[in-house]
Amino acid sequence: MKIALIAKAEADNPKTYTSHKNKVTYHPENLFLSEEDKSALEFALQLTELKKGTIDVFTFEQNEAAERILHEALAMGATTATKVSAGNINDPLLQNQIASEFVHYLKENNENYDLILTGKTTSSAFSAAIAARLGISFYDYVSMIDTSLNYEMKLEKGKITGQCVLPAVIATLDSINVPRLASFTSLSTAINSSINNVSFKTSDEGVTSEIVAKPVKNEKIIFNLDQDPKATQKLVEILKQNGMLR
Repeated sequence: MKIALIAKAEADNPKTYTSHKNKVTYHPENLFLSEEDKSALEFALQLTELKKGTIDVFTFEQNEAAERILHEALAMGATTATKVSAGNINDPLLQNQIASEFVHYLKENNENYDLILTGKTTSSAFSAAIAARLGISFYDYVSMIDTSLNYEMKLEKGKITGQCVLPAVIATLDSINVPRLASFTSLSTAINSSINNVSFKTSDEGVTSEIVAKPVKNEKIIFNLDQDPKATQKLVEILKQNGMLR
């Protein structure tokens, strides 16, 4: 079985960004392989132990964060590690183009994966875009899956169960398993392992999308029960309108 894992850093780590007064500091040294991706890699390892095969790990993270999480993946048991330089896959403006270039790279190198895994750490549609361009099945928010590929997909209300049809792209939650810990020997070996480098160019290279929040100056309102018996009712209505009260 040929498996690929698209690995990401743990973006929700509270130590990644720190603030002091009006300054926000970015700490890439605190970026490590996400828990969801560790669980996805553990599932891949279970499959290859049962059915034999290889696990190729790709990351679109950059600089030291990319190397750190790839070395982590190698220490856990991944076969190869590749750093892809292509831009920010979480940027809606670049997402589809990067997915298209990545799929082109896979086809050009005859990388016909039975399974492409990624930990569900974001609402990014990147993994769905890859599945669409490959013309294969896509399973999202998978909260349980076994080596027979029976799965449970978590929904806002309820769940969906079934069996995955390969080839497929699967985005998993960290609830699918408890990942193994890397041994000291495997960590030492991984540190000295080579990392492949791949670079893509997009037509919008150097362009990023931007969300601009227009400042709104709210009118100051004073609610005085002595002057207006309906002050409480009016306050409740305004809070409901602003979404602060339901």
